[in-house]
Amino acid sequence: MSETEAGPSTIAALKERAGVVNALLDGTQTVLVRHPTLDPGTIDDQFVLYPAYSHQDPDRYQSRHEHYYHHASAKPDAGVPIRAVADVREEYTVSSDDLASLARHYVYTPDGLRDKYDPADDLRVLLLRVHELGSPTLIEERGNYRGCRAWIELDADVNVDPESATPVLDEAAFAERRAAVRDALE
Repeated sequence: MSETEAGPSTIAALKERAGVVNALLDGTQTVLVRHPTLDPGTIDDQFVLYPAYSHQDPDRYQSRHEHYYHHASAKPDAGVPIRAVADVREEYTVSSDDLASLARHYVYTPDGLRDKYDPADDLRVLLLRVHELGSPTLIEERGNYRGCRAWIELDADVNVDPESATPVLDEAAFAERRAAVRDALE
């Protein structure tokens, strides 16, 4: 999220289901399970979490986490809330058979994730360090932000100040989560 000599650059944003974004902001979830074709290559830069409200399915959520779906089942009339930035701290490749061992680290059920992605392919597990913005902003859902795609570029006029963001988990809690994810995958 830098500026070029010509002016502000666009801001990379990862579209993810709104309920999952809320779980990431609460610190309940620290990993994203993704299909490799959605996020090709290495993700090196910080990005905005852009909550998506379409294609959410309450049946994908673990029963103890259904409230994340219910609190995010409809897009707010005022705009899309941009509340967090994140970066990938670690990445793993797993088979769909490994999803059950990670179930305590995300809000979907393993079957919900298998339903979302092709279970025959390996999946990417991204361990995220999430930071809540000091000044969240509501943005208009513009045409170039719509559609079923994982990555979008927010226009330069979107006001996101990553310097004002604070981690949703402190260093000790994040280190514990990181170790638990590693242990689950061994």
